[in-house]
Amino acid sequence: MSSAALLLAATAHAQSAAPAQTIAPPPVSAPNTLITELPPPGFRTMTMQTPQGPVTVQWGQPATLPNAADYKATVEQLDANGDGFVTPQELPEHHALSSEFRLVDKNHDGRITAEELSHWQ
Repeated sequence: MSSAALLLAATAHAQSAAPAQTIAPPPVSAPNTLITELPPPGFRTMTMQTPQGPVTVQWGQPATLPNAADYKATVEQLDANGDGFVTPQELPEHHALSSEFRLVDKNHDGRITAEELSHWQ
């Protein structure tokens, strides 16, 4: 088959193929499903326009942490058995150190010293 015949066959096939589907953007009058509230103190807000509509982004952190006192705790305060170390079992429930224990325990011996705790605070 010659190149001209191949070109003619390809053109005929392309014309017989179904046209590509396009997806229409949402209507301009689509209901807003976002909750419009002011962000909490310490947070920032920015609204961006996208092809699908506006997008509002909030970021930041509160001016004061609800568990700020956890970060000021000492080994003496947390050491329930008086051995000079803090173990996971000695921590109060939901204490900030509970979720970060493995990071603070630098030598991974399962207990935190005053020195290790001082680097966390």
